Amino acid sequence: MTKRSHEEWIELIAQQSESGLTIGDFCRQHKVSTSTFYARKANKPKQQAGSPFVQASLAASSETAPQHSICLQHQTGLWTFPCALPASYLLEIIAGLQKC
Repeated sequence: MTKRSHEEWIELIAQQSESGLTIGDFCRQHKVSTSTFYARKANKPKQQAGSPFVQASLAASSETAPQHSICLQHQTGLWTFPCALPASYLLEIIAGLQKC
C-alpha cells in the first residue's frame, strides 16, 4: 500500500476524470481502493477550501522599514520616543512628567 500526499491525490483524481476509465477500472489500474478513492474525491472540495490562512513570503527590499515610535501627549507637549527605549527609562520619564 502506497501512502500518497495531498497533492498526489489531487493529481490522481484529475487523472481519473481525464482518463475516460470508470472509477473501478482506474482504481484497479493504479492499485487504489475504490472506497479510498471515493472518500478522497468527496473530501477534495473541503481540502481545496482548506485553511483560512494564506501562504506568506518575505520579499527582499532595499527600503528600510519605517521606525515606529512611542508618543506621549502631555500638557508640556508631545513627547516622542523610539520603540527600542528601555521600559525602565520610559517609566522614569513618565514619573518625571507627572510631577510637572
